[in-house]
Amino acid sequence: MARHASPETTMTRTGIRNMVLAMTALTMFVVAMIASYSGAFARPTLHHLTVAVAAPEQVVEAIRGQDVLAVNVVGDDAAARQQVRERAADSAFVVTPTGEMTIYVAGGGGRSVATAAESVGRQIATRGGFTATVEDIAPTSAADPSGTVEFYAVIFLSIGASLGATAFGYIMGKVRKPATFLMRTLTLTGYSALLAGVVTVYVDAMLGALSGHTLAVFGVLWMYALAVGGAVTGVAAAFGSAASMLLTLFLVVVGNAAAAGPVGRPLLSPFYATFTMIVPQGSGVALLRSISYFGGHGAGTPLLTLAIWGASGCVLAALATASRVNYRAVYERFGQRRRLVLRPGHVSPPGRHAVAAGADLD
Repeated sequence: MARHASPETTMTRTGIRNMVLAMTALTMFVVAMIASYSGAFARPTLHHLTVAVAAPEQVVEAIRGQDVLAVNVVGDDAAARQQVRERAADSAFVVTPTGEMTIYVAGGGGRSVATAAESVGRQIATRGGFTATVEDIAPTSAADPSGTVEFYAVIFLSIGASLGATAFGYIMGKVRKPATFLMRTLTLTGYSALLAGVVTVYVDAMLGALSGHTLAVFGVLWMYALAVGGAVTGVAAAFGSAASMLLTLFLVVVGNAAAAGPVGRPLLSPFYATFTMIVPQGSGVALLRSISYFGGHGAGTPLLTLAIWGASGCVLAALATASRVNYRAVYERFGQRRRLVLRPGHVSPPGRHAVAAGADLD
């Protein structure tokens, strides 16, 4: 009776090399994530804070002497409040002639930023001998006192949108026809709406963190998911899977940290602060905060940024599709002519031509 030997797995040099490369790449990715988040969030330091100031001239000059503060001089208490409400300033200091100082903060713009603004204001009050009071113009909800739910909603929505776009590309293959391009667009639009709807239900109805603006929150999340998914799809269609993977890594490693959710942009290092309004994550967080806590003020720039990301992806995908369609049409047109002239079954070998020529001579 024959003995059947069980197959044994053998590891070739190529397999070992690929395994080592995969482990190295994953390890570097983990280290990059740790470095990115720790560099952005571990030791937040106030770098730039815009404050509206209504105070006597000597007080204004003293406040201007602090390097981390950018001062917007306003005429009165109402103008100072309006600057914070309209997101033209992160905070406001109002000093009356009787020596009372009101510190206006906005918790909805980031709890860490509000805390830093309060700390700076109290230091100024102590040095000037003022009596300080603090008022939060845009407080966060009781279900989200730290004001970070919008940050986590955005970054995890990024993961779903980018992975979904990648999966659809793998399932549907390359976009070679307008019909496939349309199907991919409809699929991505529906999937983005599904993601946005589920996240909206959770953060609004179930968690109660971003309540009172259900349709606006859904619209922002839908637009955000479309922007991320569309950008990944467009880059993959135009430049290949490797390019889309690099874009995804950039968004995960740099974009999530630059969103400044837990600490706010004024406390980010200059490197990450530079990308805050460039990456979609920063715009998504800013847009959610604008509609949830500031009555829609300050929504223009993040809306434009997300529109650019989504439109760029759509344009890249459309151009890639058009180029493939044109290439195929040209290939079929000229290839058909070539087949008519030199069809394999109708080309006589050289020897046969020689025999035929000899017969004609005879």
